[in-house]
Amino acid sequence: MTIEGQVRICREYAESQGYNVLNIYPEKAKTGTNDSRPSFQRMIKDAASGTFQYIIVYMFDRFARNRHDSILYKEMLRRDYGIKVVSATQPISDDEGGEFYEMFLEWNDEKYSQRLSKRVHDGLDTSVKNGTYCGGKLIYGYKLIDTDKRGNKGIIHRVAIDEEQAEVVRYIFTEYAHGTPKKEIADELNKRHVLYRGKPFKFRTFENWLSNRKYTGDCMHGTRVCDHTYPAIIDKATFAAVQKRLEKNKILAGANSAVEPYILTGKAFCGYCGDSMTAGGGTSHTGQKHYYYICHSKRKGGCHKSSENKNTLEFTVANAVYEFLSRRENAEIAAQDTINYYEQRTGESSLRSIEARIRHAQDEAAQLTNAFILARNDMLRANIEKKMQEIEILIKDLSASKAQIELERGEKQTKEKIIDFIAEMLKGDPNDKEYQKLLIDNLVYKVFVYDDHIITYLTFGNDKEIKEISLADNDKAIDELKVQPLSSMVHHSY
Repeated sequence: MTIEGQVRICREYAESQGYNVLNIYPEKAKTGTNDSRPSFQRMIKDAASGTFQYIIVYMFDRFARNRHDSILYKEMLRRDYGIKVVSATQPISDDEGGEFYEMFLEWNDEKYSQRLSKRVHDGLDTSVKNGTYCGGKLIYGYKLIDTDKRGNKGIIHRVAIDEEQAEVVRYIFTEYAHGTPKKEIADELNKRHVLYRGKPFKFRTFENWLSNRKYTGDCMHGTRVCDHTYPAIIDKATFAAVQKRLEKNKILAGANSAVEPYILTGKAFCGYCGDSMTAGGGTSHTGQKHYYYICHSKRKGGCHKSSENKNTLEFTVANAVYEFLSRRENAEIAAQDTINYYEQRTGESSLRSIEARIRHAQDEAAQLTNAFILARNDMLRANIEKKMQEIEILIKDLSASKAQIELERGEKQTKEKIIDFIAEMLKGDPNDKEYQKLLIDNLVYKVFVYDDHIITYLTFGNDKEIKEISLADNDKAIDELKVQPLSSMVHHSY
């Protein structure tokens, strides 16, 4: 959607809420993935004047597509100026507790598939031969259609291609096969305003799709390969090219220091000066490679902080999270925070808000249709047509958000389920790099590193809000080790 269209919809939302619009901060041809934007910085500066109470964005990813920056700026605006960021199309932001919830949903989907597989295993062979749908969660790109047959539970379904979603899948596979990085693919989909489950794409969204053979028409049922259930979206030559590149990148990641993943990047900070801990490395005279984190200020001679061995620091933080969640009282905190997020996200007020916006958009579309019919010149018709296209995109976005909320409402979540998820998650090995990345990406908010200890702040357990942490807060946490903040861990075994 055009910038003008987004501005108009935000204005209409403000009017519907009784807000007066004081200023507009458009960013043409700019990305929301970082905060180096003149209009954005002017807005932050203007916030100090105290003249406004809300910042309205079309979607939350227009404020900042970087979760870390989004949290920091929203918290700073709320804490220092009493300003809240709201969306004209989304009832709640993902960075208000959504990462842990997303982890839980993925696990719950997988457990459902496993349970379903055990229940229907005996009856699968006939269904597999016939190519009928056997249940479980459909992967993106497909939909169910009715057949003219009935079974014990009603009409029997078949899997068919959802052409709109399939175009997205084809684009992802084709671009990746041609060498486009995953992040650039996700960014382009977001520019096109394509959503997944009502949310913008991240490269992790489709990471597993790239190795899923179902997209070629092959589906595994136990040890049997079935080519009758899923129609092919991706040809096997493209799929093979993608697998070749995935394998090549896996080899490079292990052998090439340039792509050595520093999983604490953006989350680790020097405990003495507060500057970021950045990636460093070198090769000794024996040819052995060394990887470490180093304070950014120390590179310029402005800090005395010692560098930290990369693997040791990452393990220490991940293991601290692991041990923290291993204690029942802390798992209870994480579970309750997740339930609070779920109830806020799927509550009646969220659904009613979206439904009201859809009705308003549909009424506007009807009015524009009448205006188009009565328009007397081509220029007027062109302007009306442009607005109708914008309204069409808005209704599509709102409907996707509503559908996702209704889906999640139908899958009632409980604290006990989330406790079970945490118990399952704790079966991982903190020495494993992928497991470390899982814990750090989703559960660690900020890490302050000293020479003799570390303070790790988590993304839950602080009165529903993730607070901005200062060095003064760290000093207080150290002084009060006997009464630690729930959201932080001070660990000395380092």
